[in-house]
Amino acid sequence: MNRRAFIVGTGGIGTAAIGGAVVLSGSAAAEIEDHTFSGTSISGESDDGSVDDIRAGATGVGFRYEGLNEEPEEATVELQVVHDGDVETIDEATTDVSGTSDSNVPLGEDLEGSVLDHDGLSANDFQADEDGGMTEKDVTLRLEVTITDVSGSSETDLNVVMRNTEARANVGGEAEGEVVTDEDEDDDDDETGPVDEINAIVDDVNAELENVDPVETIDDTDDDTIEGLIEDVFSQVTAEIEAQTGIEYDVSTPEEARDEAAEADLPPVADALENAADAVEDIADIAGFDLDDLEDDDDDETGPVDEINAIVDDVNAELENVDPVETIDDTDDDTIEGLIEDVFSQVTAEIEAQAGIEYDVSTPDEARDEAEDAPLPDIADALENAADAVEEIADLADYELEDGDDGDDEDDQEAIDEINAIVDDVNAELENVDPVETIDDLDDGTIDDLTDDVFSQVTAEIEAQAGIEYDVSTPDEARDEAEDAPLPDIADALENAADAVEEIESLAEG
Repeated sequence: MNRRAFIVGTGGIGTAAIGGAVVLSGSAAAEIEDHTFSGTSISGESDDGSVDDIRAGATGVGFRYEGLNEEPEEATVELQVVHDGDVETIDEATTDVSGTSDSNVPLGEDLEGSVLDHDGLSANDFQADEDGGMTEKDVTLRLEVTITDVSGSSETDLNVVMRNTEARANVGGEAEGEVVTDEDEDDDDDETGPVDEINAIVDDVNAELENVDPVETIDDTDDDTIEGLIEDVFSQVTAEIEAQTGIEYDVSTPEEARDEAAEADLPPVADALENAADAVEDIADIAGFDLDDLEDDDDDETGPVDEINAIVDDVNAELENVDPVETIDDTDDDTIEGLIEDVFSQVTAEIEAQAGIEYDVSTPDEARDEAEDAPLPDIADALENAADAVEEIADLADYELEDGDDGDDEDDQEAIDEINAIVDDVNAELENVDPVETIDDLDDGTIDDLTDDVFSQVTAEIEAQAGIEYDVSTPDEARDEAEDAPLPDIADALENAADAVEEIESLAEG
């Protein structure tokens, strides 16, 4: 049996709020806050139409009271079933209170019980005897709060529908209640199959959607179908939340849904997100779908864009007099080229607006060159930060920055020559291992490979000469090992490798 109650609480999706004060003994009054019962309609099915139990509950219960003559110590809230004028309490809870009036008191726990605990009701009253037939019966649920001699209550009709049909037991509608039958253990009925089980979950999701289109059912369980279904579940549930509360959510995995639920201010919203996560996990489990694949796809698609837009937001935080740089939706080369141009354009426009000085830069190198000669520290910082931002954006988008002017090729060659001279010095100390290879360009990948090679070959030489293994990949790690080295020659080799790598990285950055 699969049961869903996607929203529970005041202002929830597909529920009925009821309430009202009951005034007793003069001006004293107690009131159940406008409480949305978690069930106003539940249904079940079994092969023979029989019923074992009917569960009902109330979640997020609160109350208020005023005008008491004496300060009370506690309040009791009862969940009751009313039938033919008789009242039966099926669950209750007590909580401490203080003060002669209080406007918002949470009960602090949920109430739940069996409708059949009422002496006037039995399972036979709800049984559907005829094959293909249906029995429908209304009972009344009531919440009643009692504080000393003052009480107040709130109630609603609970509609219970039982069908006699060859189908799995299922609870739908808006209830956090359930009809329990003998077939509850047969959830994985071979005749229904995975598609039917998943579509039953979809039906439960759709039962809670009042303001948006329903989630479409499926005909197969291949990965593309399930991925599309999961996307649709989250899309429509969050759209329903937005329609009812005006709050937007963007979730695509159960983990994201639960993270948002934990931060939700409204219990109904938290419940909706939690139950959407449950539904998706059930669907994935039935279909044999790996949710990790979904998370990987989502990370690949949104990761760089989100990180780049965060950099853009930082840039815009410094712009007071010009239009902000626009965020992006993708990382293709044309988009990134336009973004980089926009960053430099708006930063230099802001400098002009504040200082009256015009700059024309289009590459990080040009921005840094201008920063060195800037008359004011704030201008230098702005140009340096713009250069940093552009380089980070290019790195995240895997975009190759173009040379800014004709002199860059000459500058690059000078840097390459200086780096290769450092490599020659490193190689002069290597007697037992292959030399580090020189380079032809300053690409990030080339420099990363070179620095890795320097550390790899220097530590290999140390091992060849002294029999001691080292595993270092940064200057800091090399210097840490040098401090503890047993021999001065080893310490010198590690320190020199650290110095070489730092000089190489500095020259490569320009």
